[in-house]
Amino acid sequence: MSTLNIIGNGFDLWHGLPTSYSSFYVFAKEVLDEMESFYLVDPGPNGPWSDFESSLGKFDWQLFYDAHDHTDLTAENFRPSEAYGLEDDITEQADSLVEVIKEQFHDWIESIDISQVRKKICFSEGDYFLSFNYTSTIQVVYGVDQANILHIHGRSDAYDDLIFGHGETMEEEPELDESGDSNRTMFSDAEGAARYPFYALQKPVSEVINENKDFFRSLEGFSTINIIGHSLNDIDLPYFEEIAKNAKHAKWNVYCHKFEECDRYPKQLIKCGVNSGSISIATYGRLPIA
Repeated sequence: MSTLNIIGNGFDLWHGLPTSYSSFYVFAKEVLDEMESFYLVDPGPNGPWSDFESSLGKFDWQLFYDAHDHTDLTAENFRPSEAYGLEDDITEQADSLVEVIKEQFHDWIESIDISQVRKKICFSEGDYFLSFNYTSTIQVVYGVDQANILHIHGRSDAYDDLIFGHGETMEEEPELDESGDSNRTMFSDAEGAARYPFYALQKPVSEVINENKDFFRSLEGFSTINIIGHSLNDIDLPYFEEIAKNAKHAKWNVYCHKFEECDRYPKQLIKCGVNSGSISIATYGRLPIA
């Protein structure tokens, strides 16, 4: 029977790699600080972008819109055509914001040097891997064949488009009001353009699952699922739901840095359909030493 090792960012951090979002903030501080005025981000003890993906979901399109709206409806020389110019300007600024974030994130991942990383544990020959990390630690350091690894969000050295983002939703104004009249104004398209960064930086979890449906279906009959260093954050739970749906009889072993950090893990897995009796919790110290 086969074993699937699910690898999260805690795995790379455990190996001494600077892959925390607080490290990303240090790398991209100038850019992130410039954008901060458009995000309702709680500074927190580890910096304003320490939970980077969640922070992307706190984009305030109205602040972004207001910052670029220089039209004056009360001016004698105002022309309705100015609304089209505003839409073009906001579209350009929104595209630029999204592109800068993606470029900075990709450049940061590419800058992470894994050449000095050494093995800490042993994996069994024939194990399969689902990696949420963008680095190639599993291939390079542990010598695992790429054919046995799915990098669900891409990997930098393969020049993939890295997948990241938030899981928030936005309530949109209906097309028609209660009387059946249109809610659109001459500025509706410009306002829509201002919302673009919110939608462009949503993590497309359902789409990723659909693109990798053959992988998830292949997990039927797997006997063991090891989670090493993944926080089981809410946005990624649909992946675990898909695994649980296919690997119905697997035993789940969750490994974390400190035992007290694991209190929430069983609850998260149970939400995904995993039987509580199939879940074991341990620290990295219980993993087989290399």
